[in-house]
Parts: sequence; structure tokens; C-alpha cells
Amino acid sequence: MRRAITVSNHTTFMDPVKIAALALPGMIYQTLLEATVESPVLGTFTRLLGGVPIPRGRTGFPKIRGICERAFKYNHYLHFYPEGECYLYNQKIREFQSGAFKIAAETDIPVVPLVTVFSDGLFRPWSFWGRSLPVETLVVLEPVYPSDFIRRDEKGEITSESIKEFSEAVRQKMQDEIDSRNGSAAFYRGRLERIKGINN
Repeated sequence: MRRAITVSNHTTFMDPVKIAALALPGMIYQTLLEATVESPVLGTFTRLLGGVPIPRGRTGFPKIRGICERAFKYNHYLHFYPEGECYLYNQKIREFQSGAFKIAAETDIPVVPLVTVFSDGLFRPWSFWGRSLPVETLVVLEPVYPSDFIRRDEKGEITSESIKEFSEAVRQKMQDEIDSRNGSAAFYRGRLERIKGINN
């Protein structure tokens, strides 16, 4: 598959490194907060991993569309973290924002779900022999096609309800994979705090 939008649950600070390593260098653009990508030190690192800045507010979506067109022109992938925040070691995927799925619907590009699943290891977490960090597995699922969900109104516009159904179908597919692999909630630590002075 030469063009696709990829989405994943956002569970660790190092997720952009994992996503960047899935394809050849520079083949995946990752949408990240503008403040993070444009910060002096961290921003350089995220740009090397394919990070592209997305501003907050109404100007964000048009900028995403521009990035999307550039990525697909050169057969790159465009990655989103549709939960909008990083929830450390979370195994209950939160409701998705619709941006990635709206773009997929408008461009008729499939969405490839990537899901991080955590497991305890051989011993009970936090015990004497147990792990303080989980065993981590990144699973690439089969693509989901917008044409299976998208409907248009009498004006030919894509309905927001069908985009929501599309996003929820992808979210549920990812959650089902976590559940089928008995993803562990033992390490959950809540939302990752923003970095003071950078993306807070």
C-alpha cells in the first residue's frame, strides 16, 4: 500500500520513535502539536522523526490538508494520534477526534490502525521479580476503507455522522485487538503531563 493514513493509540513519550521506525526513513509524516515541533531542542528531534506542526484552533485542519497533499504526492504515509493526548500505558482507547477520518473520507484513502498492546511479563507487576514497565507489542492491523462507512447528504457532502461511525469502527477494531491479547492495565499512569514552557 503506497498511500495511507495511519492512526495509533498514544501510550508513551517514545511513540513517535516507534512509528518512524515502521517504514523507510522519512516515509511517515507525524502530526504533532505545533509548539512541540517548533521548540528549539525537542522540535529538532521530532522533525527528524517526520513530525509536522499542527496549530490549535480553526487554522489546524486546512494546514493538515496541505500536509496531506504533500505526503500523498510523494507516496508517504500520514500518521495521527486521534485521541489527541498521550495516556501513559493506557489500554482503554479514548474517543477519537475526527480529523484523520475526515481526510481519509475526502481523499478516499484507507486508514491503517496501529495498536500498542502491553503485557505484564512472567511475574506480577511491581512484585520483587516483576516488571516496573510493561512488555510492549506494536500490532499493524488490516486497513479500513472509508467507502465502507461514508454517506453523503442531498448536497453531496459527506455527513458528519458517517465520519463518526468510521472513526468509531477503527477505534473499536483497535480496542478489540487489545482485548484479544489481554492488554494489561496494571501500568496505567494517566495523562502524560505537558512539558512546561514547550507544549503546555
